[in-house]
Formats: sequence, C-alpha cells, structure tokens
Amino acid sequence: MKYIHSLINGELIKTNESITRENPASLEKIYEVSMCSEKEVDLACNCAQEAFKAWSKLPGSQRGEILFNISRKIKEESETLSRINTSETGKPLKESMLVELNGVIKTFEYYAGLASKINGASQSINENLLSLTIKEPIGVVGQILPWNFPLLLAAWKIAPALASGCTIVLKPSELTPAGTLELAKICEDAGVPPGVINIVQGTGEAVGSSIVKHEIISKISFTGSTEVGKQIVKNSSENLTKLSLELGGKAPNIVFADSNIESCLEANLRGGFFNQGENCTAVTRLLVDEKIIDEFIESYVSKVSKIIQGMPNDITTEIGCLISKTHIDRVDSLVKQGIKEGGELLLGGEANSEFPGYFYKPTIIKIANTDNILFKDEVFGPVVSVMSFGSEEEAISLANQTSYGLAGGVWTQDISRAINVSKLIDAGYLWINTYGGIIPETPYGGFKQSGYGKELGTEGLNEYLKIKNISIFTGNKLPKWYGNN
Repeated sequence: MKYIHSLINGELIKTNESITRENPASLEKIYEVSMCSEKEVDLACNCAQEAFKAWSKLPGSQRGEILFNISRKIKEESETLSRINTSETGKPLKESMLVELNGVIKTFEYYAGLASKINGASQSINENLLSLTIKEPIGVVGQILPWNFPLLLAAWKIAPALASGCTIVLKPSELTPAGTLELAKICEDAGVPPGVINIVQGTGEAVGSSIVKHEIISKISFTGSTEVGKQIVKNSSENLTKLSLELGGKAPNIVFADSNIESCLEANLRGGFFNQGENCTAVTRLLVDEKIIDEFIESYVSKVSKIIQGMPNDITTEIGCLISKTHIDRVDSLVKQGIKEGGELLLGGEANSEFPGYFYKPTIIKIANTDNILFKDEVFGPVVSVMSFGSEEEAISLANQTSYGLAGGVWTQDISRAINVSKLIDAGYLWINTYGGIIPETPYGGFKQSGYGKELGTEGLNEYLKIKNISIFTGNKLPKWYGNN
C-alpha cells in the first residue's frame, strides 16, 4: 500500500497519524495517507510566507514561463495522472483523460499567458495630481479542495495563484490525496521553487480549520458544500480573511417546446450523469414544457438506460461509481425520500450490485411539486428530477425557486427568448442550447447559497491580487492648509 505524503517547503513529510484510503470501485485498500495537524499547517504557512518574498518579486513573464513548463510536463504525465485520478474518484478513465486532464493543461496554459499581463492604470486627476493604480499579489493563500474533480479544481486554484505571485498552502480532500500531491511535485519539477506550493493532507476539522484561522493566510479559496462554506466564513472572521467560495448547486435546465430535442437530450445525458452527477453544475432539475414532456421523458429514459456503467478503468465505461459508502447511502436516502414525497420513479433508484464498489444506477424521477426534496436539495449523484411547466413565466419562477444560484441552461430556437430568460435566471453560469464544459477564459462562480467570488478568467486572477492606489503630487508647491505655517 503506497504512502501519500504531505509536501512542505519542497520536502515530503511523513506524519505520526495516517488513514487508509480505498479504491471506491474495487474496494481495494490503495493508500496510507499522511494526516497533518496544526503543527504542520503552521510550518507550511511560515514556509510559504518566506517563499513569497522571492516568488512575488519574480517578473510575471518568468512566472508565465514556469506555468507553460508545468502544462508541458502535465501533458507528458497525463496518463499516469489520469489513472491516479480514476483510482481515487471512481470516475471513468476516459473522463479523467479526455476531460479532467485536458482541462488542467488548458488552465495552466491560460494563466501562463496572463501572468505577464497584470496591468495597473494611471489617471491624471488634475494638472498637479497623478494617480497610479497597481495590482500586487495578495500574499499566502489557503486553498481547500473537494474530491469530485481533484486535479481540475487544483489547477483552477493553483494556476491563477502562481500567475499572480502568491504562494500556497493547499489541503486536498482526504478521499483524493494522491493526484494533487503528484501535481504539486510536477509543478516543482517545472521550476516552482520549494515553499511556493505546500500540500497539507488531513481532515477539514483538523487541517482545513487551521488553514482558515491562520494569521499568515491572506485569502481562502474553498470549493465544497454550503454548510462547510458557512463555517469557513465564521472561522475566518477574526482575521477578516478574503474569501472566495464555490459551494453547492441545484441547476435548472429549461426546455421549451421549440427546442432541438435531439441535441437537448444528448446534452442532458452529459449534464445529468457526467462524473456520476458528482458535479456542482449537474442538471438536477429538468424543467420541460408541458406540450412535449411525455415525448421528452420517453426519449430521455430510453437514452439514459443505455449509458454503460462499469469499472472505471474499462475504457468503454461511461459512468463509474460514487466516492464512498457514506455518500452512496446519502444519495439513496434522498432518492427514497423523493419517491416517498410523491416522486414517480422512471429509471434506476438503487445501487448497482453487479459491481463491488459504490455504484448507483442512473436515476430519473418525475416530480409534481416544489416541496419535493429532490427539487430542493443537492443530491450530488446520478439523479435527475423532471418537472413540467406551462408558461415561460412559470419556468423562470421554478428555476429560481432554490436557495442555490450556480448554473443553469435554456433550450429554445428563439434566441431572443433564450437571452431574456437567461437574464432572469438567478445563477452565475448559464448555457444556451448546450450544457456543460467550463473553459478557463470564462469566469465561474455562483450567487446566493452557491457562494461568492470567481474562478477562471481574468476575474479568477484578480481574486489573488490586491489593488493599491498611489497619488503623486506633480506641482511645484503644495497649497497651505494652516494659515500661520
């Protein structure tokens, strides 16, 4: 069984405490994982603070070259990283290779190009006063990752932080510790100095909270549940630490009667079941025009029933397993409750006992009211609820009847309607006549209980920068304020 270290100041660290981690598909014990404490977090923060002195002063063009080197080395190691990723998460190998690793590479390439383009501004206020606005790296940042896209979300956080000149103390999920450690080692091999990226393995209670409360940390970037996000807000308040929070979602997808139904069906296969539905932007609420709902459901159920579920390392597998016993039990409990509350089970609704691990069958449930738990709660599994609407106004109302506001979609061939409806959906990332696929050039983040702040795009870079204004007097003599001086 392989030991998964922490990484502090360029050194692999073995701790007194450890846990074992299993492959969620085969249930084989695969890792013994280092479990850090407040002591290791403090060491990592101090090392990152020391490394910040040189890294923050490195010209952006040189940081960009290092990020390009990282992307090249990730390409070289993409198959190894993909296999680690699949063994930890249970997602299909082809998703790890074609989607997640590709996204990691593109993210580092994008921020490599931006690193030399962190520009300030100048403004002539009047004939005697010039104002300069400059952007500086915010400092040592704490980054806390979930388990659903461990490599991709690590890239979303690490790349802009490095590009901006920040140094990093990062906690992966204890369920997916290995891939992030390998990624950090690749970054160091590509030229990132020791101490710039520090990986502290451990639980949220022991390590995550220590990072959040640490006085050296200038910013926290967290992706995870809304419940934990709220706790981070409380724990960081003593230091007034800057936060960006990407939390839960309950994405609606509105399907009008004039939609291209075939394209819509295909997109909602991905939207609902990509990554086993363990996806904050997953389509969990399909809102379908009552004029076409019977036809739509018949076709959708037929297509979903043909999705190939299997062992993740099989290249033909299209949907893998869930992350843990605790999680599959939660998903099943929500499905059972949704049916108890009046939901009509159309497909699935149970674990797939054909395989040894935590496999849950793709599930579709038709619901009739907004009180159903499947309309309200984030399931985070391969479960899609379908509900009808009778008018555009009702569709918009249903889409917004949620405490979340992360993502959504609109399907219609009337582009004016599509744009107008999209403007009225209270969510941060929307698609029209497609669904899924978040690209590095576009800012990603939600509203309401889905959090605040942005990842990706120039907005994602700005999250790691602080803005300073310098006013310069250019005249010959300052005017007197006190008359006797």
